[in-house]
Amino acid sequence: MKRVAIYTCGDVSQRCTANGCFRAFNECKDSFERYEGNCKLVAFNTCNGCDEKPLESLDIKIEKLKKAEVDVIHISTCIRGRCSHYEEYAKEFAKHFEVIGYTHGSKEGKKNNNINILKSE
Repeated sequence: MKRVAIYTCGDVSQRCTANGCFRAFNECKDSFERYEGNCKLVAFNTCNGCDEKPLESLDIKIEKLKKAEVDVIHISTCIRGRCSHYEEYAKEFAKHFEVIGYTHGSKEGKKNNNINILKSE
């Protein structure tokens, strides 16, 4: 069973309920269909927001995600669509976890800003 974490945008979370991410997870749709129901959500976290240094506390969060035995990080669709640090997050997470570059919606996204899967080394 895959242990999954979802990482969302701190700024968007001020006005988003994460309904799209949770619906996709609970219904095994979009980025979560690959698990065919054989996964468990063990962490849900946000970035620091655009006003802060985006990657500043990521190392602390990564250590806590490791302790939670996370296998896969799904970077939320809101980060994919809006964040200029999307690829930085994906590359940093990929040093420790498998990374899926979206949560819900089209696999290709609305922009050419999509990391489908990065595997940890």
